[in-house]
Order: sequence, then C-alpha cells, then structure tokens
Amino acid sequence: MLNLKNKWLQYISGDTLRHESLQKVSNAQETMLFHQELLWADIPYQENASDLFMIIGRLREMSIALKSSKCPYYMDYTLRLKIIYGLEWLSEHRYNEMCQPYGNWWYWEIGVPIALLETLFLMEELLDKELIERLLLPVDKYVGNPAFLAQWFTAKAPPSTGANLVWKSSAVALVAVIQDDRQKMVAARSALLPLFRNASEGDGFYEDGSFIQHDKYAYTGGYGVSLLHDVVRLMVWLHATPWEMPGEARDLTAKWIDRSFVPLVFRGSMLDMVSGREVSREDSQNHESGHSVITSCLRFSRILDEADQARLLSRVKGWIVADTYKSYIAEAPPDTAKQARALLDNESIQPAREEAFCKIFAHMDRAVLQGPGFAFSISMFSNRMYSYESINKEHLKGWYTSYGMSLLYNNDLGQYADCYWPTVDPYRLPGTTITNMRKQDGVGQGRLGAASFVGGVALYKKYGAIAMELEDVIDEDPNKLTALKSWFLFGNHIVALGSDIKSHNSANVETIIENRKLNQCGDNSILADGEKICQNLGNVDSIHPKWIHMTGSVDEADVGIFFPQQCSVHALCEKRQGSWKEINDFGSPERIERFYQTLWFDHGEAPQGDHYVYVLLPGFNEEETANFAEHSSLRILELNDQVHAVEDSELGIAAVHFWKSGWYRSGIIACSSQASLILQRNSTSLTLAIADPTQMQNRTIEIEINMPVTRVINKSDRIVVEHSEIGKVKLWFDPDGAGGESFQVEFGI
Repeated sequence: MLNLKNKWLQYISGDTLRHESLQKVSNAQETMLFHQELLWADIPYQENASDLFMIIGRLREMSIALKSSKCPYYMDYTLRLKIIYGLEWLSEHRYNEMCQPYGNWWYWEIGVPIALLETLFLMEELLDKELIERLLLPVDKYVGNPAFLAQWFTAKAPPSTGANLVWKSSAVALVAVIQDDRQKMVAARSALLPLFRNASEGDGFYEDGSFIQHDKYAYTGGYGVSLLHDVVRLMVWLHATPWEMPGEARDLTAKWIDRSFVPLVFRGSMLDMVSGREVSREDSQNHESGHSVITSCLRFSRILDEADQARLLSRVKGWIVADTYKSYIAEAPPDTAKQARALLDNESIQPAREEAFCKIFAHMDRAVLQGPGFAFSISMFSNRMYSYESINKEHLKGWYTSYGMSLLYNNDLGQYADCYWPTVDPYRLPGTTITNMRKQDGVGQGRLGAASFVGGVALYKKYGAIAMELEDVIDEDPNKLTALKSWFLFGNHIVALGSDIKSHNSANVETIIENRKLNQCGDNSILADGEKICQNLGNVDSIHPKWIHMTGSVDEADVGIFFPQQCSVHALCEKRQGSWKEINDFGSPERIERFYQTLWFDHGEAPQGDHYVYVLLPGFNEEETANFAEHSSLRILELNDQVHAVEDSELGIAAVHFWKSGWYRSGIIACSSQASLILQRNSTSLTLAIADPTQMQNRTIEIEINMPVTRVINKSDRIVVEHSEIGKVKLWFDPDGAGGESFQVEFGI
C-alpha cells in the first residue's frame, strides 16, 4: 500500500510549484482566520456547499507546497501548523460524520473527499493518528457504497454512472490505502468494473464514439474528459498490483480514446460543442480540456505494448507541438510534464500528421469535419437529446448552443478560448437559425425537441451530409420557429442550406453565417466581392455579395464564404462587453471587451418558408475565395420542404436528404422514405452511403439509382441489391436498429 501512496503522490506533487501557485499559498497563509466563524473571509458559507470544496482545495494546495522539496515553503513549520489548524477547523465546523448534508451532493460524496484524501496522503506523517481517523469518518459515511450516489440526498439513491462512478471508486480506493484495507480496495475495483462496457442507452460511451452524461447531454469534453482522466489514473496506478484492471478494460479504454476523444481534439484543444455547461467556466476552457486528454494519453501509454504506445505518443506529440496558444508542459501535472519533455526530445517518435476525416456521433447529435488545417463542428438536438444544460447557475445563456451551432477552428487557436463565451452575442452563434426575442437566463434548458430527423451520413469517413429538423424548444408558443437545416461536408468546403423556415409570431428570425472574434484592435480586413465593408464600428452593412473574405487574426486563419444564389447579407463589426459571471454565477464580474465580426441572413418577422445558402471555405485567402466563387463546381439541385440536394462535379458527389416519407425523385436518385444519402462516382466505381437519421424507422427503405452498374464490389449486410433493369439499380436498406449509422455499397461501372 505504501507503494500505491507514493505512486499517487507523483500525480499531484513534484519538486517545484509555479509562481501562481506559490502566490496563492502565500495569500492563503496571510489571510487564514483563527478561532472565528470562517476559516477565510473570502470563503463564506454557501447554500450549495461549494465553500467546503474551496476550503479543502486551498488546504490541499498548501500541503503540496509544504511537501515540494525545491519550494520555499518546503517543510515550513508555520505553514504546517496552519494546515493542521485548517483540517481541524474543517472537521469541527463543516465536514464531520454528524453534519446534516446540504446543497449539492457532489461536494459531500466526491469533491471534498478526494481533495481531503489527497491532502492526507501529503500530510499523513505530520498528523496525529486521532485527527486522521476523525477526518476519515465523514469520508466513509458520505462516500458510502461507490455504486450509488446522492445517498444522503434522495430517498432512493440512483446508481453511479460515468465520471461519478469513477470518482466515487477513486475515493474508496484512496481510503483503502490510508487504512491499509485490502478488502476496501477490492470493493473499489469491483464497483468500477461495470463501467467497462459500451452503453446502449443513458450515460456512458457508445459504439459510435458518443459520450452521454446526465441522461441526454453530449458531454465528451466535460464529464467524458474527467472520466477518462480518472479511470486512466486508476488503471495505471493499479497496474501490476493484485487489483489490476483486466486486459479487456484496457482494450476498451484504448477504443474510447480512439473513437471518442481523438476526433474531437484539434491542435491540443477539445471542441466546445461537447463540453456542455463547462464552456461557461473560465478555468476549464477548450485548451484545458484538451490538455487533460493529453495527460490521460501520456499516462495510458505506460501500460501499452510498444507498437500501440508509439502510435499513441505520436498523436500526443502532434497535439503538444501544434498547440502554440497554450503550453501543455507549463501547467501539466508533475509526472506527465516530465514525460512530455522526454517525448519532445525523442526523435524516434515523430508528431502525427493532421488527418482529413468526417465523423458523425449519431447517439449525441454531433458531427465533426477535420481538415487538415481546420476543424468544423456541428451541434444539434432532437427528440433523443436535450437542447442544452444550465444547472447550478452555470451556462446561463446557452440557449442556442445546439441549434445548429457550427464552430470553425483554424490556426487562430484562441478563437474560442480567449473569453469567447462571455463576450460573444449568445443570440448570434455561428450556424444557428434563431429568433432574437430576449430570453431569461437558463430558460428552456433540459428540453427535448419533437423532431427525430437529426444526424446524417458519412462516405468513406471523409465526406458527410448532416441534417437537422429544427423546432424551437425555448419558445413554448405553438407558433414557434421551425426549419430544415443541412450541412454538406465536402473536404475543404462546407455547403450550408436551410429551407422551410417558418414562424408565426412577431420575433425576428435570423440565420447566423459567422461570428468570429477579431484581433485586439478589431481591424481585421473583411471584403465583399473585393470591396472593404464594415469600416464603421457598430454600423450594420446590408450587402448582396457573391463572396466574402474574412482575414484571420493570425496566419492560416482566413475564412472565405461563397453565396451560390443571390441573397442579402447583413454584416456588423462591433466591440462587445461581458463577464464570466453573466454566464456562470460563480464567475468573475470583471468586464471584458472583445471585437467581433458577424454575418447573418435576416428572414424577418413570421417568415413562411424562407431559405438560405452559403459555402464556408476554411483557410481560403482572398484570391482563392474569388476564384472558387467564379469557377465553383457546386450546384444546388433542390432546396425545398421535401429534399435538400447538392452536387459537386469536381468530386463526383451528389448528396441528398429526403425529409419526408413517400417516394420522391431528386436527379438520378429516388427514395421511398426519410433518409440521407451520398453518392460518388469515379472512373471505375459508384459508391452509395445511406443512413436513417431519424433512428426510428423499422421498415425497409427502397432506393433507385438511374445509372448503369455491372456488379456489386462490396456492400453492407443491411443492403440488398437488385440490378436487373438496364441503366438502373435498385436496392433496399434495412434501418431497423441501425442507430443512425452509415452503411455503404460499392458498384462496378
């Protein structure tokens, strides 16, 4: 058990501390109160119990400074006495087995126990045995059985799932080490084992890489990151001990990293669309979440075989090198900072190249397209997934974060990291179709949509056709906004379509093309058909462009936009103010200023079937944007309430969403029911990918393609082919239980 204690200490403490941490410890020492109602004046009693977590967090940080051998506070007598006094005060006044738990159960059962146990690891030989035993009493009581949570807050405790299960098992395991209780360690391991399986409903990882927490929220970048961090920490900690996790658990964890996390990390940052209410937390933005994934991967590599280790470390090295916005090593835990330095010096492991791919997370209504050189994310909701989460007074203005929010990441790595969320206009998030009616904080959170046609299809894991049948769930008026929205992901150009945009109330309806944060001066150049626009801050320009070019704040961060159809676009360059507290009640009230460039379509009040079309061109400079607009190979085949269909002659691709049941023909493709399809033809073959985004159909879907084929090269078992008629091929697709997954058939021609 002593070896386990020492291994855990390597996770949390090293030789030195950063200047910021030293300053915090100094302030904590100077401001600690004695024999008063509070331990620190700036941590008053909180009804949600967050004060407990802040107090033990401060004592933990002080303990790390005390035990860091090259720190000026190393074994400082005064600091030692203050830590001991703080632990005694906590036990007497806030956290003991006689307390009546209040506020948020998480603090009592997870947050406070783990931080307290780590503090005891650090301080154990400096504390009286009686004090240690006294501090462990509430931990044993409130953590209780790790298989259940909120045991002191509900009449029937629900089962622990996902990250909560890992946290509670960790607490029990840490207690087992302090108490030298091998049976308790067995109990912690046993409670954790059910985690290692893919979910078919509710919380957990899904076969397609989706991760869900709180029943119906996409949370890979929040609870998923925490789960991975802590399960890997436990797995590596217990490796080569009697409590080692089985090989199957290690193999499944490797799949989670590959399927769930790798597609959502771009240059060291986690895509915001899967972070839920954590986007409203100043200290856990996308680079912090991405760096947590890096930490997990570095640790996990230690228990892999040589080939798998090299492959994972190559990817990690690519992320670390590419993140020029925020240094991983500067704030990494002691053990992985050392490992990362060695990795960067290891010339035998080269950083992995950025890949180009498209991935649909059908079980959590998310999709991503990665470059190389950019990442594009789409956030949606349906009758399967909630719109957004706003609990504990967090994420107060997240109303539209799943209304088709489409974030474009590029070499401007601070675009969504540098105070984007407290300063961006929450009514004008990129890609969304919304009403501008003013809303109360947190309104509409946790609501399902009525529509099921949300998802799409991917071909070769490279091209995608994404669809969203939008119904406003924030506005409960029966005359609410509805729309059909599509994104066709064709490599380095993204076609965005909308049709059947309807509303019967007086609120103005808009579709937001882009809303990008500008440089510190707000003077990024923006051109429409070669002419400068938005030269007067705060004024709205109304234009009819064929193309627009937005200059990035750094190299390789330009964005081009092409408008295939005549349209009216509104453009606004503005300075915006906000604070973290306005979007999260626990945030700082300090006012922040940032400049933004916003582009949108105005559909007016009560539109009755309006539409839009635009094409995003990531990384295109001015000349490339103008050239694409002049010589585009794109053609909008249909845009109505039946079908969205687009063709790219250069790629040989036609992609279609059939929105309604019943036979409908679009070009050379006819379909009998709701479906998403991508068809690509080259000189020797014809490949069709098909999916049922509704995930509800159980009757066979029939497709006809008016093209001659000679043979079936390969196909999914869900597809049956008949090609007896000359110049035509018929096939049947079985969507029953397919879960929105894409299936392919390839023909010779």
